[in-house]
This record gives sequence, C-alpha cells and structure tokens, in this order.
Amino acid sequence: MREEDTPPGTAPCAPGHLPLLGHLLPLLAHPVPFLQSLADHGPVVRIHLWRRPVHVLTDPELVHRLLVRDAAKTEKGFVFDKARGLLGNGLFTSEGAFHLRQRRLVQPAFHRDSIHRYAALTARLAAAAVTRWEPGQAAPIEPRMHRLARDVVVEALFATRLSHAQKARIDRAVPVVLTGFVQRALYPSPLLEKLPVPANRRFDTAVRDLRTVVDEIIAQAAAPHQGPDDTLLSLLLTTRDKETGLAMAPAQVRDEAVSLLLAGTETTGTTLAWFFHELARHQDLQNELSEEVRAVATDGAVSPGDLPRLERTGHALSETLRLHTPNWILMRRAVAPLRYGGVVLPPGAEILFSPTALHRSPRLHPDPLRFDPDRWRRPAGHAPPRLFIPFGAGHHKCVGESFAWAEMLVVAAAVLARLRLRPATATPLRESATAATIRPRGPLLIAMSSGPRGTGARERRREGIEPGCISEAPILTDRQFRFSPRTFPVH
Repeated sequence: MREEDTPPGTAPCAPGHLPLLGHLLPLLAHPVPFLQSLADHGPVVRIHLWRRPVHVLTDPELVHRLLVRDAAKTEKGFVFDKARGLLGNGLFTSEGAFHLRQRRLVQPAFHRDSIHRYAALTARLAAAAVTRWEPGQAAPIEPRMHRLARDVVVEALFATRLSHAQKARIDRAVPVVLTGFVQRALYPSPLLEKLPVPANRRFDTAVRDLRTVVDEIIAQAAAPHQGPDDTLLSLLLTTRDKETGLAMAPAQVRDEAVSLLLAGTETTGTTLAWFFHELARHQDLQNELSEEVRAVATDGAVSPGDLPRLERTGHALSETLRLHTPNWILMRRAVAPLRYGGVVLPPGAEILFSPTALHRSPRLHPDPLRFDPDRWRRPAGHAPPRLFIPFGAGHHKCVGESFAWAEMLVVAAAVLARLRLRPATATPLRESATAATIRPRGPLLIAMSSGPRGTGARERRREGIEPGCISEAPILTDRQFRFSPRTFPVH
C-alpha cells in the first residue's frame, strides 16, 4: 500500500517532555545524541521547544524528499526568521523567488575559472599561515583555521586586505553572532532580547561590528579609483536585474556579503579543525596523506589541476564532513500540506532535521561513530550521494560547495607538506554545539616539522601520551545516549 493511500496519523511525541520547557533541556545538553535517539520512535517525531511543536524527520529518504521534491512547499522556518531580522536578507536567510534571483546573481562567482583563482590564492595564504606556527608549541587549531578561512573569504571573494583592527573585530563578532542568533531563536519571548544583560549586549555589539566592517569593505570596493574586477563583490555592485534594470541596493549587497562571510568562515574553518584533530589522533593516516601530498607537490603548493590527485585526502575530508557535519541542525516550515511517514503536516508546521545525526545513522554507515576514510574508497561501503548532505540539497544547497572543497584540499596539502600534528595530551575531544556548528573542544595540537615518520613511541611517552591512545581516544559524545525523563530530574 502506498503511503498516500493510508489514513493519516499523528507523530509520536518524544519521551521526556517537561512542562513549559518541552524538550529544550536534552536538545541543549546533548543535541546530536538526543536527535539521534529520536529515530527509535519513528520516521517523524514531535518535540516541543518551550510550547512550540516541531516535527523532526529521522529518515534520510524523507529528508531528501523535503529538500528536493517538496522544496517549493516549504520555507526556512523560525530559526531563519530570527536570523533574517538580525543579519539581513542574504542567501543564508532569504526565501522563494527572491532567493533564486539572488542565487543566480551570485552563482557566476563560483564558476570553474573563479575556483581555480581562489585555489591559488588559498595556497598562498595557507603557506604563509603555516610558516607562522611555532613547531613544538601546543596551540589550539580551531581559531587558526577560522582565521585562515576568514582571510580566504575576504581576499578571494572581496579582493581587499583588512587591517589588523578589522580582522580582530570579525574574529570577535562571528562566533558571538553564530551563537547568539540560535539562542535568540530559542527564546520563549522576543521581550528577552531587550533585557540589558551581558549576553544581549555582546550580541548586539557583534552584529553592529560585523555590519560596520562589511560596509567598510563595500566602500573600499565601490571607491571611484577601484575599477570593476572579477570578484563577487564587484559582481554584486555592478549586476543589473534583467526585469527592472536596477542595481542591487547597498543594504542588499551588505546582506549578501555578511551571508558569505559567515558561511565561508564558520563551516570551512570548523571542518578543517576537525580534520586536523582526526589526523593527529590517527598518525598512520596522517603519514599516508603526507606521502600523497608530497607525491603531488613537494612543497604542498598544489595547483588547481592537482586537486583530483589528492584522492585519499579527499576521502579523509569526506569522512570528516560525515562524522563531524558542521551544520548539526536545519529547519524548514511547511507552506502547503506535506505527508511524511504517514503523518500529515499542515501549513505552518515547523520541521527539523539534523544532517549530523543522519550521517551517523547505522542504516547508512556501518560502525558510524568510527572515523574511517576507507568507507569512501569502497563504493559499496557508503550511502548514495543524495544521502550525504553536508552542503544541503535542492535549490538551497550551498552555492559555494566547490569553493569549499578546493579550499579545504589546498589547506590540507599546505599543512601536511610542512608539519606533523599530534595531540598535546591524551584527553578525549568533546563536541560543542553552542553555536550554529559543532566545534571541537579538547586537547591542543602540537605542530612539529614534517618528517618521514610519525611521532615515535618514545616521544609520545615523554609527552605523557601512551602508545595507542592517539588513534583510539574517543570523542566524548560518541557514547550511546538515550534520553529518559530521569536524565534531567526536576527539583
């Protein structure tokens, strides 16, 4: 019997619902494990954020249908409503025909020739960044990757060099903005946004600073002595709408620039941070990838034509995106009736899915919590591409996917050709989902000059790292988690 021939049912409510709070506590305390646990209760499960009902899709096929076949029947949902009011109406937040028009305007900046140019620029910036690392010194990899991703986005897409003060403002603003808009979307009342508490003041300052810096970038690009070039910003400033003949309004140019700056910095920087943490934990794999890079380019300065030859590096990046998908939660809202798993969702229904939870499903990947790049080398060992959605799917798929892949491969090559990475301690990594992406939290990494072999057992003992712990140390939230009302007792 076809699904449409069966009588509609009601989505089961997830266990652990608390008065007033709904399921907010488990979602904030253990977000990905909690969302993974919902698959035990059906393909569509209802949770409540405060009193707001939200339907969670746990079946990969249903998520693909939502993003592709039913894309015209949905909009982005209440989290993006909040982001739109704070960050503007760029590609990150816009909807419908307006989104499609803006996407067509932005798309030419990511054609093949442009990607090749961005890759060459990334190689230069990555090499310069690596030379500034101090071998033998423990340092956090995450902020370094975010700073590098920021520099690539600003120079490649906006063709301008920021002052030290501007870079510092962006570095301070981006994590606060990405954390704050998610938190504000979960406020039970918009009145809480107006309270003069430190969190609200920090967020308002960060949004203001980010917009100010982007306005400064636009002013530099629009200066009379700055002629048109082939950057995205120049394209946004000069392109005319085919129907009206009008240029994009300055406020819209800023909204698009903010969207690209946030997306290009956060997701790429976070993925690279996870990638290097995994290589530090798996020294044999790091050796293998270093040898591959040297076979392609001795100094790590790969050209765009070299990228397809970094096959194993690509496998490791794919596995990083699978196991540590940055965008742990995405939403849609029905604008027409939808039917999933025998449940009819009326217009206005809020729909949630977690790419990270889906990518860790044992239905798609054997031993899903194990970091295993080989699953991408064996075609039978991984899910079809349509069920691998780190960049989304359908007409809201990330417009900069090709750019992100080229950037990550180039940065990986630049680091692997010059340095060896290892954990500073045997402390397991943790996952932090306080922002719009899942970031690594845990031991610092030590960068050593690259050699033919990995860190020896004697050196590991001297640093307090026991043999075997690098490749076997778990990520703390990889443990099984099942939520019950007793998990968060009410006193």
